Amino acid sequence: MAIIAVAIVLAGIVIAIQLTRPTTCALSSTNPLIFDQPEAPDTLDPQVTFSTPGWGAVQQVYQTLVMYNGTDYQTFLPVLAKNWTVSSDRFNYTFHLRTGIHFSNQVDPVNAYTMWFSLYRTIVINQPPEFILGQNFYLPGLSNLTATPQEIRRVTTTMTTALNTWNFAAPTTTQIAYMEAAGQSFQVVDNLTLKVNLGYGYLGAVPYSYVLSTLAAPVSAAVDPAVVQANGGVTANAANSWMQANMVGSGPYVLTSYTPDVGPMVLSPSATYWGASAAAAEPLNNILQPAKSKIQLNYQGTTQTEVQDLKSGAVAGVSLAYAGPSTVNELKGSSCVTVRALDNVYSSTAGGWWIYMNQNTDPFTNQSVRAAVVHAINYDEIINVAFGKYATRWVGPVPPGYPNYNPANVPMYQYDLNLARQEMNNSPWPLTPTGGGFPGTLNYEYIKLGDWETVATLLQTDLAKIGINIHPVGIPLDTLYALQVLDSNGVCSSQAVPNQYGGPFPIGQEFYTSDYIAPDDWTQNNAISSGSANACMSGFNNATMDQLVIDAAGNPANATADYTQMVQMMHDNYTNAWLVVPQQFAIYNPRLQGIVANPMGSALPFTMMFNTEYAG
Repeated sequence: MAIIAVAIVLAGIVIAIQLTRPTTCALSSTNPLIFDQPEAPDTLDPQVTFSTPGWGAVQQVYQTLVMYNGTDYQTFLPVLAKNWTVSSDRFNYTFHLRTGIHFSNQVDPVNAYTMWFSLYRTIVINQPPEFILGQNFYLPGLSNLTATPQEIRRVTTTMTTALNTWNFAAPTTTQIAYMEAAGQSFQVVDNLTLKVNLGYGYLGAVPYSYVLSTLAAPVSAAVDPAVVQANGGVTANAANSWMQANMVGSGPYVLTSYTPDVGPMVLSPSATYWGASAAAAEPLNNILQPAKSKIQLNYQGTTQTEVQDLKSGAVAGVSLAYAGPSTVNELKGSSCVTVRALDNVYSSTAGGWWIYMNQNTDPFTNQSVRAAVVHAINYDEIINVAFGKYATRWVGPVPPGYPNYNPANVPMYQYDLNLARQEMNNSPWPLTPTGGGFPGTLNYEYIKLGDWETVATLLQTDLAKIGINIHPVGIPLDTLYALQVLDSNGVCSSQAVPNQYGGPFPIGQEFYTSDYIAPDDWTQNNAISSGSANACMSGFNNATMDQLVIDAAGNPANATADYTQMVQMMHDNYTNAWLVVPQQFAIYNPRLQGIVANPMGSALPFTMMFNTEYAG
């Protein structure tokens, strides 16, 4: 599905709870702690935001039933839920909520009715991150796979009315009966118990293996029904403008100042936070802890400004939109900046990159041409020249460090120009002593960010050696998203002629960043036929692959075998030239302490929460 816009190649913040470096370095503000980041949130509505800055902001104010356990991304802590059970067939999760939870206004409670409202609001407004829930859940009484358009319209109308008119703090007997009815995705058992039933989403009747990861995402957060109703309400298939610029949650922070798209954003410790006593009883539950410091997020326009702010002690940490080798080495040379390389799970979560070849467009309709391309690329030169060795190669579709990454260790494509030329000679466009190859020039899209122009230039040279001439066209990230969908004529925007984006682009740069750490989060985008990073880009359409993706998502016993087959199929098909996973770093002022890092953290990369942070 859609890609989260994230900081690429270098994004930093501290990863250790205790620091051993001397704390004599300057830090001009200790409360608030100030952080620079390159872009503002796309929205402050947790059920709409689909960017790293947006997730990082809303997770401070809004809470979910569960959250990642400290630095671990495979186990979960209770947050709004105090505990939960799972049925033997893994289709039903029953969450028991804590007592006494309330939103920061101290008036409105958080209970099972609130969660029913919030989770169904996600389905009804149907914004870009809806798929995180929509793969397993749908409207009450309906299955995404079998519901008719008439049924969908009828239930959507019923639900929109309910979400806008019911008093969820004190629902009527009839309303409670509707929420308790069997045969629905989110089922109230009593005011403090919610049953979550899988099998109604577009994946069909599968006991999805990573459901807790989806319930930890902002799209699953509790929002205040009364606040939503008083400020624009719920409209089917539409966002709420008030919710996009304001936040009222149950978490340890409240929003005290923010001008959308401008900033700065100021988050203050909530004076009415419900979780203080629960946190005292669960001291190792970092997510529950009250906030220690006020936070200020400044949205800076340039890497140069952010680097200078960090070196001077003006900020405690930064998130850089891009930093090449020279910036990394400059920061490493500063005595009051810590730069630490993170492991490959962090790097993969931030993004894996590849070169797609559209199999519906010549010359990439021919497998020998695709084979020629993957062997013509000098991967080591790209890593050394463009990334200063701060990147590693990978074999997709699942990224390094994730469960079931390349289980059978299928080898990477090797740079072999002789083999590449042999493959080209096996195609309808063989090489000749005077040239040959594919006639004409192919547009190649790349993202205008950092050293990707250098990568495009290197590729242009490599592919010319096998008779494929490309014309690199730099595009902004938003254009990449537009290229991934059908235009008004039902044609892939990436391949349309004429093309408003400078294409068509039968070959180009593609990447994906994680919505949550699960292999199927990637394969549902870059391997399944309908995936946003595949359908209009690689154009790899294979029914066997589609079934493997769905089976692996819900059948742990077969998952390794399924992913092994997926890797081999894409490898043998030469679907993509799997390029690089850029190295991620943690960058921070040594006085910043109390950070609990997690690969899924978005609060200045790889931190779930600011609440435990303070200046030493």
